[in-house]
Amino acid sequence: MQLPKYKKKKRIKLKVCQEPGCGKEFWGHPIAKYCDDHRDIKQRQKQKKDIENIESKNIIFRHNYTEVMDLPFKCCLDGCDFDFTIKVFPKQFVYPRFCMEHRNDFKRANFIRIMSKKNRDD
Repeated sequence: MQLPKYKKKKRIKLKVCQEPGCGKEFWGHPIAKYCDDHRDIKQRQKQKKDIENIESKNIIFRHNYTEVMDLPFKCCLDGCDFDFTIKVFPKQFVYPRFCMEHRNDFKRANFIRIMSKKNRDD
């Protein structure tokens, strides 16, 4: 029995380089993303991470304590009047802004949504 001899078909397409600002057209394999100039990772732009402000979720509490202390803080979320305690360490100044119930982004957003719904109903 004779088996057919298949020739592997080259799947080369006209593509556009995905490097921001390049837009150069090149012939390449369907999964290729970059032209010859940007195939080397050293030639590509570095992706910068969005740096979030540290004070959006934390308090900067400057102190000169020499021992570990438990201090009461009030939750900074509007509508939450809960007092919580934080261990304050020497030479450490960044502490959480919210109580344990609202440290999570989702829980904070959910609390704000519920409070706004209550205020509309009143």
